[in-house]
Amino acid sequence: MAIKEFAAKQVAKQVLPLVGKMSDKDSGKLLLLAKKLAPNGFTRSFIEAIDGYRQEQHPIVELIRRAIRQTSPQVRERIVNSILIKQHWAGGLIRDEWRKQGIAVPGCFLISLTTRCNLRCKGCFAANYAKGVDLPLDVIDRVLTEGEELGIFWVNILGGEPFIRDDMWDIYERHSDVFFQIYTNGTLIDKEAARRLARLGNALVTFSIEGFEEETDARRGRGTFQKIMQGMDNLREVGVPIGFSATVTRHNIDVLTNDKFYDMLIDKGCLLGWHFFYMPVGRNASTELMPTPEQRKLMQHLGAKRIRNQKPLFVIDFLNDGPYMNGCIAGARHYFHINAHGDVEPCVFVHLAVDNVKQKSLKEIISSPFFKAIRARQPFDNNRLRPCMIIDHPHVLREVYNGFHPRSTDGPTCGLVTTLADDLDRYSQDVAKLMNPVWEEEYARWHFVPDKFAPGKVNEPESMVKPI
Repeated sequence: MAIKEFAAKQVAKQVLPLVGKMSDKDSGKLLLLAKKLAPNGFTRSFIEAIDGYRQEQHPIVELIRRAIRQTSPQVRERIVNSILIKQHWAGGLIRDEWRKQGIAVPGCFLISLTTRCNLRCKGCFAANYAKGVDLPLDVIDRVLTEGEELGIFWVNILGGEPFIRDDMWDIYERHSDVFFQIYTNGTLIDKEAARRLARLGNALVTFSIEGFEEETDARRGRGTFQKIMQGMDNLREVGVPIGFSATVTRHNIDVLTNDKFYDMLIDKGCLLGWHFFYMPVGRNASTELMPTPEQRKLMQHLGAKRIRNQKPLFVIDFLNDGPYMNGCIAGARHYFHINAHGDVEPCVFVHLAVDNVKQKSLKEIISSPFFKAIRARQPFDNNRLRPCMIIDHPHVLREVYNGFHPRSTDGPTCGLVTTLADDLDRYSQDVAKLMNPVWEEEYARWHFVPDKFAPGKVNEPESMVKPI
């Protein structure tokens, strides 16, 4: 394994600078070679997908060229090492071995470093966690090491505001094989922070943004948008990859379906983006900010799928891209969330936990009856455009809650299963009326098959997945 990894790194180091200048014929030969060298079906399928995009002249080809042009040599080398070789190649083999042993290792996980933040955004999902809490550095270090041993080399970093913590720079450097996607409000990315990120090379910085200046400042505070724009400029100057994260609410749909917004982000250097629909958790949780069922249907047609098929920008929608992941990804099926207290939540928006990383290992936690019960119910419905157990199938969340009695991690009670239950039931029923016909017409009718290079299912004993 080590010899093959070393050889792959050396080849990639020589070839990568030339990729942006290669002819279509030459890039096809390179992909054919990569497919022959691929260690498993997952990686081969991934390469086949890229080659298919190349032959179709899909915008993702220009996106890859943009990524090569915009990133520094140090960053490109780290991307090849962390994402291609470690996460997809070596990590894929390691995860496959654990799955054969019945351990359902996901492809990534999220860590919230702190509850501290320099902004007070409306509807913040993390606002109700206890204030001023930092996840201890030794715990973060251990968790990352355990993740590497399980084959996980993609880790998402959240807060609060992650860049408040100056002690994380050594952690990012120490775990140089891991690629970190760091979600930030963007206000602390000055030129010095950008230079430090460039020297590390193993981070994608994802800016939280709601639209243009009016929409962003309305939620995050006056002047935030301009600081985000400056932060993006600072990173692009030194070759650090940039992403964006937009919370879809009832009030910014027009902007998030507007090409001008995405053209602006492309000009700023964004390569990757996320659409997260507002979930009624955190500060002043309410269903009033949630996009209406009609707006959700509009996003399905004019949002992420359309954008990535028309522009060199890869945008992912956690709800409307449910078909490609075969439904919900929570409960360590594809990911889980460790909050700043160390509590391990099945989803960043499901603030319920039975385990804590200060007391248990990652391997123990992802194999817990609580997580297995969630996975056993996935997908929750044949319509993968309704993947979520919070807003699409709230009865599932209540069923698991009543079976395991997890503790609420952001307050005395969890509103999702108490005060908001009736509203969520009505919302899910209204969404079903609109989105079930869309599923039948656009997916089921054509015998849609989920993402062929998604991780395989682990056969878990039935006795371990029933509620206690």
